[in-house]
Amino acid sequence: MKFIVNNKKAVLIWLSAGIFLVFSMIAVGGLTRLTESGLSITEWNVVMGAIPPLNEADWQVEFDKYKQSPEFIHKNFDFTLQDFKFIYWWEWIHRQLGRMIGLVFVIPFLYFLLKKSFTPKAVRRLLIIFVLGGVQGFLGWYMVSSGLVNEPRVSHYRLAMHLTTALLTISLIWWLMLDIQAQQKNKASLTGR
Repeated sequence: MKFIVNNKKAVLIWLSAGIFLVFSMIAVGGLTRLTESGLSITEWNVVMGAIPPLNEADWQVEFDKYKQSPEFIHKNFDFTLQDFKFIYWWEWIHRQLGRMIGLVFVIPFLYFLLKKSFTPKAVRRLLIIFVLGGVQGFLGWYMVSSGLVNEPRVSHYRLAMHLTTALLTISLIWWLMLDIQAQQKNKASLTGR
């Protein structure tokens, strides 16, 4: 079955970068969980959330929002602004990595699409991967929001869904890469190279 019409090597490099980034996202997510930083950013702002606090006034605004959260009220009530900055950065890096993954997937995808590098079957599979990436971002916020209501902890079910979706995304990218490599091997064996 044919998946890639041209630019096979570049497509494989792009998909490999995607697997690396999603795996990195899982690792940073684990560190965010271990440092108990996941509830430090209390809003989901896809665009403006990419800009961290730039001065002390901005930091104070973010800290004041955090002070309204159950985590601060019930658990971290003795946190200083410096303590808050530590947990904030871990969550911000996690979210920033998610934004980067989106760009690393979308921009090359559009380029390869314009170059007619994909067969329709490959496009369908890549669109499924994109949808999973969007679901992954939504599930991340859905998980965090569960810890911003009453108790300062996220739902384990939502956490499991968030992690499972990331692992499924890696699996689907890897599967597509294996199919592309098999396509190359079949072509090489047919041409005798």
